Amino acid sequence: MLDFLKLISQIQQIGKESLLDKLPDEDILVNATQIYESATEAPEQFAKRIQNNAGLVYWPSAIPLEVFGHDYRIESRKEPVTVVAVDGSQIMPSHHEVLSCYLLNIGITVMSYGIEKPAILESQPHLFHRPDDLYPLVNRRRIHIDELYVSLERGLLELTTLLEKAVDAKSRLLPTVALIDGSLLPWSVDKMPETYQQEYFQRFIAALSQFQQEEIPVVGYISHSRSSDIVNCLRMWQCPYEKTDCRKNCGHLNEENFPCSTIWPLSDRQLLSGELERHKRTATFSSGALVTKLMPPELQTCFSYLHTGYEVARLEFPRWLFGHQELFNLSLAAISAQVEKGQGYPVSLSEAHHLAVIRGADRLKFFDLLARQLVSLGLKRVSTSPKESRKRRGVV
Repeated sequence: MLDFLKLISQIQQIGKESLLDKLPDEDILVNATQIYESATEAPEQFAKRIQNNAGLVYWPSAIPLEVFGHDYRIESRKEPVTVVAVDGSQIMPSHHEVLSCYLLNIGITVMSYGIEKPAILESQPHLFHRPDDLYPLVNRRRIHIDELYVSLERGLLELTTLLEKAVDAKSRLLPTVALIDGSLLPWSVDKMPETYQQEYFQRFIAALSQFQQEEIPVVGYISHSRSSDIVNCLRMWQCPYEKTDCRKNCGHLNEENFPCSTIWPLSDRQLLSGELERHKRTATFSSGALVTKLMPPELQTCFSYLHTGYEVARLEFPRWLFGHQELFNLSLAAISAQVEKGQGYPVSLSEAHHLAVIRGADRLKFFDLLARQLVSLGLKRVSTSPKESRKRRGVV
């Protein structure tokens, strides 16, 4: 338990320097706004500078696919549409429990609008307990799974579940939009062994390709995004050197001393909150993330920021969807309507989250059921480790 009498003095020491994510420095925000407005006045030169210098900076560079600084209004649409959404949660393996295993739970919502059809709200648990699950073979070696591995597998399971439910929904002859909670980019997969990365991308690309073949829009919705792709583009725009070669010009400096760091650190969301009008989106950008370059061009991740009326949210989607303007506009209209229905966050994703979450009581019941199954198999002694037992019962 927390000793709040001891903690309160530490909480009282929190100063403004700890609130950069909540309260960006006013000077930084003013500088960024000025540079943003400067770039919007010369969008062609801005885009050209980004493209010419993309490989010379320390950060991945997003490339604008539309006129930078031009905002696009989201038009409401009244035709029937089905929105399918998923979210997931997990129980990690623990050698202190009655059985080493992990559980992935996927929350699913299917909501149709414009027709009389009940919503589908369900969750799908997936239990992994076999040796091949816990010690997968990677490059001829058995690896011990960790939280990164389970998180990546959960992301793939969410995507494939979303695909299955979206294809089924579309078979009812209604336009269908698929939403996933969070980024569409498989961040951190590059930290895994190369053989796993190759196998992972095969499965990931296969699922995304199926969305394209079925012409089902798939969008990652990111609330309160910390990304700074646009801000990084503005840093390139304000760079005083003809070539924004970070290593050559600033390699001897700490980042806070770079000439472009007058607008660092700042997120795109913080900048755009004062620049983007309600119910409008920014230009679309092609992501410069290294992981997206491992995918075919039509599946590479693009993004745009949408002012929902409640916040500036980041939307991520495959390149093919941006090229299909009818489906693209349908997706944006459906997402905007979902946020209104959810009073600040897409209602389908909110419900999927509630269906996916595994609460403390559920976790205890899960391990109790495991123990009963082990007893039924003839194990005479089924118990948690002494450490886990003490944690649950206490001593004093």
